[in-house]
Amino acid sequence: MNLSVVYELRERFKTAAVAGTGLIQEDFRLKRAVEQMAPLAKASPVFGKICQMAQKAVAPECEHRTAAVLDTLALLDAVLCTQGGLLKEGEWRQISGTDRKGRLCVKIPYSQMAPVLEAFRGTGSGRYAVIRDAHEEKPEIFEDYRIKNLMVKALGDSYGELADMVAGWLFLEGREILPLLKQGFDPGGKRDMAKRAELISAIAGGEENDFYVAALSGASKEVKEELIRALRHREDNEELLLELVKSEKGKGKEAALCALTHMNGQGAREFWRKQMEKKPGKAADYLQDSRTLWASDLIAEHLERWLDAFDQSGIPFKDLKNEDRQMLYDLQRAALRKSSPRMCTCYKRLYRVIPKETAELLWDSLLEEQPESLCRTAEELYEAYGDQFLQPVFWVHLLTKGSHEVYDRFHSYLSPEGLLDQVKNKGGGKRDPMGIYKVLMRVRYEEKEGAYVAYREAWDSPVRFRTVASRLEEGFDPRWYPLLLQSKNRFDSRLRKQVRSSFDNGYDAMVAGLFRPDMEELKEDYGKYFYQGARLRGTVAADVRMLKRCGWKDYRGLLALTGKKHDHIATYEIRELLTELPMSSEELAEELESLIKTYGKKARIGVGILEMWCGKLRSGVLAGDL
Repeated sequence: MNLSVVYELRERFKTAAVAGTGLIQEDFRLKRAVEQMAPLAKASPVFGKICQMAQKAVAPECEHRTAAVLDTLALLDAVLCTQGGLLKEGEWRQISGTDRKGRLCVKIPYSQMAPVLEAFRGTGSGRYAVIRDAHEEKPEIFEDYRIKNLMVKALGDSYGELADMVAGWLFLEGREILPLLKQGFDPGGKRDMAKRAELISAIAGGEENDFYVAALSGASKEVKEELIRALRHREDNEELLLELVKSEKGKGKEAALCALTHMNGQGAREFWRKQMEKKPGKAADYLQDSRTLWASDLIAEHLERWLDAFDQSGIPFKDLKNEDRQMLYDLQRAALRKSSPRMCTCYKRLYRVIPKETAELLWDSLLEEQPESLCRTAEELYEAYGDQFLQPVFWVHLLTKGSHEVYDRFHSYLSPEGLLDQVKNKGGGKRDPMGIYKVLMRVRYEEKEGAYVAYREAWDSPVRFRTVASRLEEGFDPRWYPLLLQSKNRFDSRLRKQVRSSFDNGYDAMVAGLFRPDMEELKEDYGKYFYQGARLRGTVAADVRMLKRCGWKDYRGLLALTGKKHDHIATYEIRELLTELPMSSEELAEELESLIKTYGKKARIGVGILEMWCGKLRSGVLAGDL
């Protein structure tokens, strides 16, 4: 459609408005432009409205000409704004319909984005849940450039949990978020700028070294601390860090000391050797995060000194002075993730003094990486001392060995006889499978990836707490499933609170995480397992969700079983169950009546609510609308 007459009419009305509405009757060009609109008035209702308003504005009898002119101009501007476009000469070429993450680009309705925008721009703690839930349910919203800018600004939010949560999301963006983090960066700023520096360091490492060094000049205390920590990524910063250790005070000096533990030069080695001689406990604390071989050997050297002195003293560990025991604990913590040959030789000697702590040290050291030296040490300690080292050995095997080999070596731990079976371990006692369970609690079958994935927690900044995934390249032998589903260890108290999940015991959460919906032969056994669990301990919504995944058909009586779990009824749990159970409103009402009749006397509160829900269900209200 040719809109030239519409543009002409707007220009004439603009000219008339500037010249003054008193001259409109003499403006023949405006009158002609109004007449030219008559054919278009029949083409569209909106053009008809424009024509009607324009004729009224130029009519001799118009009493409020100024208002009429302005109203007409406003409508003309609004209509023409919707008809705007861009045109570039050349051939048309089809562009990709995916974004940088390979997903289809989608238009986000403002109704979905508005609550997130409002939450980011508002104040108070209630915003946290709005933003978190939106990120879980509609992650594509957070790809919008307006949200990205607000996320960067939220790094300085007064609500610390929100700032940390957003920092974790930005960290996962990788290098593509760096320009936005650097845009408008102010070294003299406060917490938000310090958080930006922290994120840039975590994402880019030493590649942004010039940025860190340049920003040091004029930086505030908060920002300077993070910039100094970021210098740890480059070996050529050693001389600068040694100078900063001398010139800085307080947290700035602490940051320089921490960064210096990552240097490999002679200057850093000599500095820390002297510090270990002067104040070994304090120096060991700084060296805990260092991954350098010299730091590993330095800690091992002081461990050997302590153990030699202990052996010569002949005093039992419990009878040592507090400061002597504390020194060993300081050195033991500093040995975390140290894997030099000298450090590995300390493990057996250390185990004889503090066995529990030594086993935990080896497990924690192998969680992140599995260096050959530490893997070999774990195997030697397992062969020497048995099941106290089962957890690290099984973890290493699961990540590095073939699935059939892992099963053949360790499946006897899960024999049907129960938690402590009759197979003797190296120490002469009965074998304890707890180490296997604790490892498998970290493993899930991820349906989207079609793979088993092992998870661990990382506490590195700026995310503070994040989950890191490692794919089990060799898979997980299906022969484990019958042993896990038939085990008598299900309700062992040591497993009850091992994980946070919607189940109320760790063993069920472990079994649920390993479920493979693509293995039809598992569904019946899994269904029986969770149905039995609901009958034994009381039903939770997670049971129903698992039963539905297994294609289970019989849900009668499950709602009433919730009373087994508590002395009083938790109405929020009942409501969740009502929405999950695949039953009609009438059937749910019968189930609810059974619960009230059987367990209502135990309930201190909530019976009235349950009775009200029962009545609504009887009247046909859906469970989701209660």
